[in-house]
Amino acid sequence: MNGYIWKMKRRGAGLAAVFALCCLIVSGCAAAGNEERRPKASGGLLDLTEWSLARDGVVPMDGDWRFSGYGRQEDPHEGMLAVPGTWGVRESEDMAPGSKSAGIYRLTLEGLPSGESLAIRLPNISTSYRLFIDGKPAIHRGEAGRAESDTTPYQLPGTVYFSSNGSRAELRLDVSNYHHRTGGIRTSLVLGTAEQINQLEFRKQAQEMVVLGCLLMIGIYHLGLYALRRRELANLYFALLCLCVAGRMSVIGEGFLMHMLPSLTWTASGKIEYTCFVLSGLFGFAYFRQMYPREIARLWVRCAGAAAIVLVGATWSLTVLQFSSVVVAYQIYILILCVATLAGVIAASIRRREGAKLALTGVAGLVATVVNDILFYNGWWRSPDMVSFGLLFLITMNSFMISLRFSRTFVRAEQLSTELKEWNNLLEERITARTEELVRMEQSRRQLVSNISHDLRTPMTLLQGYLEALRDGVISEQAQRDATIRAMLTKVEGLNELIQDLFELSILEARRAQMTYVVVRLPDWLKRLRSEYEMESREKGIVFRCEAEGEGVAQAEVRIDEHRMDRVFANLIYNAMRHTPKGGEIRLAFGVRAEKDEVYVHVSDTGSGIHPDDLPHIFERFYKNDKSRHSSSGGSGLGLSIAREIVETHGGRISAENREEGGSRFRIALPRYRTGGQ
Repeated sequence: MNGYIWKMKRRGAGLAAVFALCCLIVSGCAAAGNEERRPKASGGLLDLTEWSLARDGVVPMDGDWRFSGYGRQEDPHEGMLAVPGTWGVRESEDMAPGSKSAGIYRLTLEGLPSGESLAIRLPNISTSYRLFIDGKPAIHRGEAGRAESDTTPYQLPGTVYFSSNGSRAELRLDVSNYHHRTGGIRTSLVLGTAEQINQLEFRKQAQEMVVLGCLLMIGIYHLGLYALRRRELANLYFALLCLCVAGRMSVIGEGFLMHMLPSLTWTASGKIEYTCFVLSGLFGFAYFRQMYPREIARLWVRCAGAAAIVLVGATWSLTVLQFSSVVVAYQIYILILCVATLAGVIAASIRRREGAKLALTGVAGLVATVVNDILFYNGWWRSPDMVSFGLLFLITMNSFMISLRFSRTFVRAEQLSTELKEWNNLLEERITARTEELVRMEQSRRQLVSNISHDLRTPMTLLQGYLEALRDGVISEQAQRDATIRAMLTKVEGLNELIQDLFELSILEARRAQMTYVVVRLPDWLKRLRSEYEMESREKGIVFRCEAEGEGVAQAEVRIDEHRMDRVFANLIYNAMRHTPKGGEIRLAFGVRAEKDEVYVHVSDTGSGIHPDDLPHIFERFYKNDKSRHSSSGGSGLGLSIAREIVETHGGRISAENREEGGSRFRIALPRYRTGGQ
């Protein structure tokens, strides 16, 4: 799955490179093989003598056209004007038509193929025009008059077909603009054969139709996602972004909405264009705020919304001429939102937010196309309208980002599912262990009560008898009274020790004892036990040996609670001393079993040993038998039970056996400690 996500990122980066290349090609930055020899209009003449339309392709009718401009004066001002070029932005030295003007463009075509069916593709021209070919009306959009009163604005691309009767043709293009901030011809007129222009028109319409259809489908799709999950506002904003850009695209370029609604006026289409332009910026900014709320503040979106309300209100309350004259306010608004969005996504990418790099690629592409269109509509740059393509690229990056998130979500879901199964298994184990612990605690409680009642009955009866004898005066002599009191105190001390042993055994069996573990080296442990018991053993005439067996003892370590393990060895060693005669030997042997990764300690003696019938029971509580080695000790029978519980709490085991040469041996095995844990 991680490999799949990596492939997604690579595909996203590859798609970004393809998009950049397409932008270069579409904007005309790619070098064309026939660019240098392509004819251009000069002095109002376009000479096609050296150019074959059938062989070399279509010709943009760019260059200097003759122009007669009508401003405030009725007499025309003659001169040359560059095409494409807009009035009020690009002015010639010969004349300077204002943004509110009318004029006549003239161009002579020389070297046309005689008798062949030709066509001219006309773009949107601000804001109305009429074309004449050899003095005959060919096509018009709106009504091109010489005054505002007799001018009706309307914009749509058009194609006119004609056949040249000779090698020469005269074009006259009447253009009027009294309703927009800029007039004139913004993009090139294209001349070619009828078949070439048909193909060109089909490609442009198909191209825009595909982009428009994609925007509408994706917008409606995200509206559906929002309807299914209202909490996801990002889906709503993204849907509105797509629909607003689609709405703007439908009234510019090929003007599909105006074809579908012939009654739609030019004024209404202009207001729709500017409204969608503003709202697309707002919804795009709101979308990225939802995606990266920590990088883009909510206050910024509120400020952007307030500014959008002002701009949209101005759009619908003013005339097209009025609000288009302050188009710089719209453009500054969009540029500010672009910069803020780009800064937020860059910050998200630096902070490694999920999908931020893909989002950054898409936003960068969209911002580039926005800047391109602003330059184009201000007459500073010649290129096609590309915002729609930029948004389509952003949508593609967004789809990769969504796919990446879904993929990671699936990975997380699989991980959580695996972890949940592990937790379920662990929970079952814990429940089982807890149940066993509760059963063990209940058994320990019952045994504690039984043991207390069993082992306390005899000393309590004796104490009661002593007290009654003292009360009734049976013991009257002072010496007997003192002896009786000392015997009673001895019984009480024994009872206290017994109660303490019972309590400790109970908490050990229930695994509730508080353990304080330390890591101890075997040589240090061996040395400490020797120093603690050697002198006392020698005083009793018993040889005490502490020895290391085999290799690895010097480096071996164990993790133990020293206080509790001292109690284990005290019990074993003192038992050995009680049952080993003078001249005997007690031996402690330390060693390492590498194959089991454990250490062992053997406590051996040369005493009377343990009766074979007692061996299976000596670690049971209160087990005492006349034949056992404890028969004469007077102990409570809890010492070895406590020793076993302490060893098992350490994860070890303890056992006992009789030696063939006489005496007994107790074996203790403990896990070997290694760095990093037991």
